[in-house]
Amino acid sequence: MTSSIRRSETGLRARLAVLLSLVLFFASAHLVLEAAAHFAESRLDAYLWKRQDYLRVFSPTYHLDRGHDRLWIYGPSEAREGLLPEEIKHAIPELTPYQNAQSVGTLEDGLIALEYIERAYGRSAIPQAILLGITPRFIGDIRRRSSPLQDGINKYSPHFTVVRGTHPPALVPRSMIESLQARLTLMSLQPDRYRRGVFAIASRVATSLVPALAANKWSWVPVSAAKYLEGRYASMEATKIWLEVPGNVWEAVHAWDPEKDSDRVTHELQVLLNFVDSHGIELYVVNLPELSWNRKLFEPGRYEAYLRIVEDVLGDTPFLNLRTYLPDDDFFDDAHPTWPAAIRVSAEVGAFIRTHRENLAAGGRRR
Repeated sequence: MTSSIRRSETGLRARLAVLLSLVLFFASAHLVLEAAAHFAESRLDAYLWKRQDYLRVFSPTYHLDRGHDRLWIYGPSEAREGLLPEEIKHAIPELTPYQNAQSVGTLEDGLIALEYIERAYGRSAIPQAILLGITPRFIGDIRRRSSPLQDGINKYSPHFTVVRGTHPPALVPRSMIESLQARLTLMSLQPDRYRRGVFAIASRVATSLVPALAANKWSWVPVSAAKYLEGRYASMEATKIWLEVPGNVWEAVHAWDPEKDSDRVTHELQVLLNFVDSHGIELYVVNLPELSWNRKLFEPGRYEAYLRIVEDVLGDTPFLNLRTYLPDDDFFDDAHPTWPAAIRVSAEVGAFIRTHRENLAAGGRRR
């Protein structure tokens, strides 16, 4: 009996030792990979949440003490593909462009993101300047599905939950238990971030040793915000047909009535203006390029009303209208510019910002 008990205790200790070893192994691996991801985000400016761009708001590395000299780029995916940080940087080297545009993002999402960054990471995370890329869908808060950012905050944020019902929705602090649950849930998504962090470091080492490798876009695209689109996704005829398919998001965009929605639009834009005014932030707004066939499908007078309302509220805010800037051949699909076209758009926007900053330095008025 005694020997049986001893064998049982020995077996239990062995199993506990194995379990403890596994826990220590995975904890050590997590710490090492987190350190690699942290380094890639902070020192290499790698965008590790490539597929889930809305998750960047939950990474302190992207925000803590990084607001000074930062140009925060926000807008829908058209802004992600059309406003390239490295190209804009050429025109305004004194600022550091940071791409935070969100797939299917809206103005409402942008207001939530700004509030989240300030409340979660403090004043040092607030950018010096904001570049806002807009479209009618973005301003109209039109989506095919619920907001990935708002759903993501409710599921993964250790700080807040989103309470809908107001414009913009409110951020409500989590309890300690809710925060722990959210952190554990977010950890399930970390492996992809870790892989990209290791890739970013390996790519930097490889291109340092063999500079010619940097010419291959796949040495940096996996850890860049944009996809750097080339060619065409579909024929122009297929794109035209898609734009008129009943029930897709474009049907809602083309039918959107800005006049009926003007109170909400005005309020959300005013919330943005109040935020930048109270924080001394430079604001630049760009109306993004559109496919000509898309432009023809808006209800008469609706697009003009959208521009009028936006410009009236923005007042003397620097505003650049690039709606007709690109020919149709420069679009990858129904909305996104190709990489070569994005380079030209970014250069135009960079020059626009530089001109206004020079005027400001010469004694011009700043919003």
